[in-house]
Amino acid sequence: MKIKQSNGANNLLYVFLIVGILLMCAGIGIAIYYGIDSQNYAKVSATITNIEVSKDSDGDNNYYVTVDYEYNGVQYHDIYTGYWERGMYEGQTITIYCNKDHPTDIRSSTLMIILPCVLFGMGLIFTLVVSFPIHKMLKQKRWAKMALEHGEKIICRITAVHPDSSYRVNGRIVNNIIECVPIDQNKIATFSSAPYNRKYYVEIGSTINVYIDRDNQLNQYVDLNSIEAPNPLINDADYPTNYENTGKEDSLEMVQTAKDDKV
Repeated sequence: MKIKQSNGANNLLYVFLIVGILLMCAGIGIAIYYGIDSQNYAKVSATITNIEVSKDSDGDNNYYVTVDYEYNGVQYHDIYTGYWERGMYEGQTITIYCNKDHPTDIRSSTLMIILPCVLFGMGLIFTLVVSFPIHKMLKQKRWAKMALEHGEKIICRITAVHPDSSYRVNGRIVNNIIECVPIDQNKIATFSSAPYNRKYYVEIGSTINVYIDRDNQLNQYVDLNSIEAPNPLINDADYPTNYENTGKEDSLEMVQTAKDDKV
């Protein structure tokens, strides 16, 4: 039987990583744009002349702020700023940037600084949050590859199939995890597989190959493509008792107890 390992939330991690990188690039790009475009703007002191407050259809406040300022000896009165900041009041002196060629086109100094910083900061947080689990995942894949290529092969018997509760879709568990033990009773260990989709039914008692790195036994690989159904010629008494299989349906809870030894 060949079973494809589930990616689970791994794809989502890469999506968040891409979003984080794009946000950081956007922050850097806007900062560069503002830096270049700022050469066309002059720093000017302005006085707030009026602040009008109105409500939109959702009941949110809209602020209409106008200012007076002087540029190149010309007075400009009641020019709409296009923005409002908490703490503004009429008569307050603020710093604005006006376009040298079109002096009534003004910008907020705060917006030119905050927007790039916010975008870059959000992107950095996204990237850092997903970087650690991605690094761990890639390291585990590297360990598994080393075990598969250079490790010792151990034939194991599947003793349990458990639902993987660490990943859900719409609140529903979609993956299972296999537990198995070596057939050789001189080897005492329990191995767990990577998650796989629950659409695959795995029969308790099936055999599966496990590879262990001889140099580092922490490097293990449970080969989901090596599962073979139980051999009917094997004495039932050779199977451990109380196998539990919850692998076929969410509500399925099958407990299989070994039969009495054949006389």
